[in-house]
Amino acid sequence: MDYRELPQSELNSNIPQGRGMIKWAPFATMPEQYENVDKMIEAQLHVPEPSLTEDLLQALELKLRELIDCNVVLRYWSVGYEYQIECKIEYIDNWSRVVSVSKDDHIIYVEFKHIYEVRRYDYI
Repeated sequence: MDYRELPQSELNSNIPQGRGMIKWAPFATMPEQYENVDKMIEAQLHVPEPSLTEDLLQALELKLRELIDCNVVLRYWSVGYEYQIECKIEYIDNWSRVVSVSKDDHIIYVEFKHIYEVRRYDYI
């Protein structure tokens, strides 16, 4: 039996109307909860500054000097994050202890004390 074909007098008038055509929206009761979760995720990504021994620093410096004008994979720490870039070592400043590298026509300056790994990278 199809209710659309029944006369109006036979239909129950106590049927609730409903919400109509309301679009679905996400239910966010506590927006500060989302902000706190984002802050917690961000805090988990922070990494403490690596502590390198003098022997390791000397070995890294020798390796960096050998690889000037070569393509390398450089891993370093900066402001709480670890970075890994494929670049070319351009220059090592002895006085300021800053390594200049180029990547895609951009020069990036990395403090020597923050570098903790360097590998030669050859394009195939």
